[in-house]
Amino acid sequence: MTISDFLSSIAGISGLLFVVTSMLAMSFSLSLQQMTQPLKNTRLVILALLANFVLVPLLAFGIIKLIPLDESLQIGVILFGTAAGSPFIPKMVQGAKGNVANAVGLMFLTMVVTIFYLPIFLPLLLPGVEVSSWDIAKSLIVTMLIPMVIGMLIKSHSPDVADHWASVMNKISTVSVLIL
Repeated sequence: MTISDFLSSIAGISGLLFVVTSMLAMSFSLSLQQMTQPLKNTRLVILALLANFVLVPLLAFGIIKLIPLDESLQIGVILFGTAAGSPFIPKMVQGAKGNVANAVGLMFLTMVVTIFYLPIFLPLLLPGVEVSSWDIAKSLIVTMLIPMVIGMLIKSHSPDVADHWASVMNKISTVSVLIL
């Protein structure tokens, strides 16, 4: 095993650990009502959808047309610009002492929309690319949705246990994102 393989393995493990523990931490510390409250704000939802699924993909497309990049980098910019619902958003909002409930609610919304959006629009931006909704959904369900549901179930049945584990999961997610 080369050092590159080793570091790649560490990055993969720490990335997965970050996503799972941050989803658990958020769902341990927020109620379902708190997480869904931002979705009742029509203006916020429309602006979030426009920003994530129109403006950012257009910006990514503009970048690859204006800046000469290798094909692999062009693909990366397009993928980065079209795949909304990043698990890093709530952690960044938490670090900025912002409204984490809003961030989690909007992250969940954009994650669900991404499942349907990417298979339609990615082939338009990257001709010849085929994307499976199920492959995208499967990854998001396993790494983000299941941990959130587990966390919400624990919080609803044992709030004291959830409160204790929320801080533990927050610490693990912070350390794992630093390693990543």
